[in-house]
Amino acid sequence: MGIFSKKKRETLESSYIGFSENILNLLSPDSIEEEESFVRSGANFTRTLVAAEYSAILNQEHIMNLNDLSENISVVQFLTEYDSGEVRKQLSESIRQNRQKADSKYVNDAGKAEAEAQIDSARMTLNQLSYKNERMYMFQMLIHIVAADLKQLERLTQLVKSVVGPFAKTVTPMMKLKDAFDSFLPIGHNKVYDLTYRPMNAEAVSFFFPFHENEIFDQHGIIKGRNITTGNVVIVDDTKLHNKHEFLIGMSGTGKTSTLFANMMRKWMLGSIIRTIDPKGEFGAIYKSLGGEWVKFSFNGGSIINPFDIPVISAEAQQEMERQGLSEGNPLLAKISTLLTMFKLMYPDMNDLQEDILSKYLIELYKKFNINEKTDIGKLKNTDFPIMKDLYDFLAEKKDSGEEEFSKITDFHTILYAYAEGLFAKILNGHTNVDIKNPLCDFDILELQHKPKLQRVVYFLLLSHIQYEVVNGDKSESQLYIDEAHIIADPKVPLAMEYLYTAMKMLRSFNCGITPASQSIKDFLSAKDEQRNYGEAVINQATQRFYLPMADTEVDFLEREMNMQFSEEEKTAITVVEGRKEEEAGKGLYFVGSKKIRLQVVLTDVEKQLWFERKPLSEVIG
Repeated sequence: MGIFSKKKRETLESSYIGFSENILNLLSPDSIEEEESFVRSGANFTRTLVAAEYSAILNQEHIMNLNDLSENISVVQFLTEYDSGEVRKQLSESIRQNRQKADSKYVNDAGKAEAEAQIDSARMTLNQLSYKNERMYMFQMLIHIVAADLKQLERLTQLVKSVVGPFAKTVTPMMKLKDAFDSFLPIGHNKVYDLTYRPMNAEAVSFFFPFHENEIFDQHGIIKGRNITTGNVVIVDDTKLHNKHEFLIGMSGTGKTSTLFANMMRKWMLGSIIRTIDPKGEFGAIYKSLGGEWVKFSFNGGSIINPFDIPVISAEAQQEMERQGLSEGNPLLAKISTLLTMFKLMYPDMNDLQEDILSKYLIELYKKFNINEKTDIGKLKNTDFPIMKDLYDFLAEKKDSGEEEFSKITDFHTILYAYAEGLFAKILNGHTNVDIKNPLCDFDILELQHKPKLQRVVYFLLLSHIQYEVVNGDKSESQLYIDEAHIIADPKVPLAMEYLYTAMKMLRSFNCGITPASQSIKDFLSAKDEQRNYGEAVINQATQRFYLPMADTEVDFLEREMNMQFSEEEKTAITVVEGRKEEEAGKGLYFVGSKKIRLQVVLTDVEKQLWFERKPLSEVIG
């Protein structure tokens, strides 16, 4: 009997009956005392503010700032659906009263304008209720502050009021301090309802839902730094991301290269293979002290990578590339296509006719070395391939024989001399003598810094070489860092930046990430054709992006060219302030997919000694 009778609904308070008193005593403060303007809860000083008035127009960004506060502050919201019939009745009455106010001769112009605005707002809401089946809600918000002492409580109260001020007015319910405190408790009962309620439609209510994420914290991964807003550590597990690519941009002196170094070291310590294209010669000595490889390119000779080498692509890698639709087809023809891009970097004015003639001559050159489309490249040695001087001499033979086609590429042949026999010969002319097995390797091209055209050529050559190294590897986790990547962005030869973009698409499937870094967003976005901006395409490929401080003109350019919308606070964070560059170094906006936070990169003590003090590892750990 009574088995089907309606069970009495329990409240949270009644559900506590039967619980261990010891547990409840541990959870509860030893005393709760209501003072003049706050409530003492045990040893804590608390104050519960109520949002009494809201702005006519709500800005979600302002509301987000409240959720981002890292202090001991809690936001409590109550939400109930409001009868639409009652809403219509109140809105109609509001329109009538405001119309009387607007028409009154005793109301000043400001009062009349406010009345008209209230009428327009009420009519819009009525329209939504009538034609869009809009639901209305009764919304209340309380903000509970906890502090260790009264001074801290007053400071936090002012902080909350300043953050909430742009969208709502908060007050301390002096006559209902304990009721406000009770309303904060998780019992679902608002005892200060009359002080806080506000009718809102669904869109307005949604602004208060903290759907944005102000923390980036994975259980495993790389420590990126400190969340400036919350003070918490930022850890990113890039194995869970769409790709491992990252883009860094920041003016010289803002911590860009230090950030690169921190990321390199942390990835290397976790087992990643690290490759660095280093135009300023900043990493090689450190790598060497860590047992890594330091490959230097010099006008006096040393390391050489032969541009004419044809890489052997394994069957497995070929299948993977075909699956992605990035297969290069025949190895010889693919190499000739790559060489033509490199030659355009040497001679940016090359036209289509000259390119066709040169491609024909390249096929003939390889044929002279017994290499054609049917050759098994895997059976060839490094010394079986032609070198730069072979091409120069081959073209000289065409010149001497009086071939008419050669006359079209005379200027290119003249330029080629510098790379085959002249100033640049010891960098690009010769058989490859670099065979890197070390997981930590720096390609140092510091000596090329005053030869921008040569820099672009070597950047492109290294990118091509490293790409095939990764493709033919065992898919071990690897990362390629390209410092000053804007160097490869030649407006006259966008194919070079397109090559980087394609490499990022391809190498993602081979467990490799690419990190281009630049100090000039304008230069980086300069490589474009009629189809697309390849600098922008490279940035969009990167799941992670870190924007360090830039000149205000660069920030404006970034917003305009990339269609990015920074808030005023965000623009301030990434705009260089003269005299504060050192203070702001390593601080910027960090994006991981759709998430973004303000990040400060912090080097460990060991990293600081290796990087800033340039101490060898033996001295650091000795």
